[in-house]
Amino acid sequence: MNPSQALNRKCEKITIPMCQDLGYSLTVMPNFVGHEDQLSAEIGLQALMPLINSNCSRHIRFFLCSVYAPLCSEHVIGAIPSCRGLCEDVKADCLPTLTALNFILPPLFNCSRFPVSENNGLCMQNPINERKEKYTAPPKPKPLTCPRNFIATQYLQEPQCTPRCDEDALYRSEDKNLVERWMRALSWLCFTSTLFTLLTFWVDGSRFRYPERPVIFIAFCYNLISFVMIMKSSLGPNALTCVTPPSPDAVPYIAVDALQSPTCTFVFLVLYYLSMSAGIWWVILTLAWYLSAANKWSSEALHSLSTYYHIAAWGIPAVYAQLALALHHVSGDELTGLCYISEPAILVYLIIPYAVLLLIGTVVGVFGAAALMKVRKEVREVGRNTIKLERLIARLTVFWSLYTMPAVGMLACLLYEWWQRPQEHALQALQAIDCTAPSCQIDPPRVSQITITLLRLFLFLVVGISSGMWVWSSKTCRSWTKLFVSPGCSLKPRTLPPVARV
Repeated sequence: MNPSQALNRKCEKITIPMCQDLGYSLTVMPNFVGHEDQLSAEIGLQALMPLINSNCSRHIRFFLCSVYAPLCSEHVIGAIPSCRGLCEDVKADCLPTLTALNFILPPLFNCSRFPVSENNGLCMQNPINERKEKYTAPPKPKPLTCPRNFIATQYLQEPQCTPRCDEDALYRSEDKNLVERWMRALSWLCFTSTLFTLLTFWVDGSRFRYPERPVIFIAFCYNLISFVMIMKSSLGPNALTCVTPPSPDAVPYIAVDALQSPTCTFVFLVLYYLSMSAGIWWVILTLAWYLSAANKWSSEALHSLSTYYHIAAWGIPAVYAQLALALHHVSGDELTGLCYISEPAILVYLIIPYAVLLLIGTVVGVFGAAALMKVRKEVREVGRNTIKLERLIARLTVFWSLYTMPAVGMLACLLYEWWQRPQEHALQALQAIDCTAPSCQIDPPRVSQITITLLRLFLFLVVGISSGMWVWSSKTCRSWTKLFVSPGCSLKPRTLPPVARV
């Protein structure tokens, strides 16, 4: 347990204000968290201030300081930690509150790392009279106390604090309004771009045969996704995620489980099902181009497998979506007003599936690009023009990059949210416990929370926006011109006789 680096260090006076007047005045660095100086330890403790202010245990401040600023004695080599019993007492006191707020206990609450005083381990204990009182008269379970703008609900037979609808529970109104405006602007761009792609397909569907046909299905998926986001913006911040209990005096709250609200379930199915389906269609697109370039498959041969394409693209996401709903892994989000995968389940339902799709699509795309380069070399060797082929390669490269790079960024954002967001939400909820007055305003969230959310929304919708790039060509102009120009009119310019030289 003791940091080996502290064995040869001298004791120093505690300078952390939070850890002064606790019965000891000397400490040694590095501490049990790995901080090399007291300034770093104080910064680390600041992140746990909401936990200290919650007063979930009378010993919470002493225990945390024993970890971040451990006791040092001139007569003992190394730092002296708390006893395991103290850790277990604090953990038992604070666990109900932390569980209700979905707070994941940090590693320092792994009490098995602390020594046991009965085994002659040198450690700090809580006062004797308090220990006896604890064993002779066990405290009654504390009733669940939720912060302001939260409401106590039951989730899978467990009490939980849930944000109320149209209230600033975890986020401020200005933060939610910023995300709302950003999402509305991106949704309209995505909807316009994908709608133009779909209308171009309707005008001249013969242009989009395999291997290009999956582009249309990608545009279709993102067109519906952006439409739902626009609809959400027009109805209100939490109109699609709120749950209104049947009791007349009940307070509406944001859905903890999507099955509590039909609209929440609908939003989740559209966003999750269609986004995963678009990812599979992108893999099918890269596979079709590879088969066309490397194995010389014709459009008819690729079309003969279209049934299997549709089974994979529409069937696999349906299985994942049903599993997520059945296992209660979908909830509402106060910041975006959308229903999506709950943060603890992001790894299983988002990170792993999207990482697999990205890996397959990237590998197949690289092999397909190599095959196209080989075809271009062969065409050049026979002396034929390669301008059209080079344009095709350029379009494929741009389209492949416009999907791959946002997908990589999306994975990074999801990894961050899976790793950090539950802790950040719990800390914000703990801060809200002290904010009880009506005039009290919650502290602003960390800048990274809002930034990551804005970035994730952009990377999510930019794929749909870029899908319209595929129809940005002169062929599209001619197709639309034919639609609005009378068939009897000739589009070719009239040829004039040559001008006689003077």
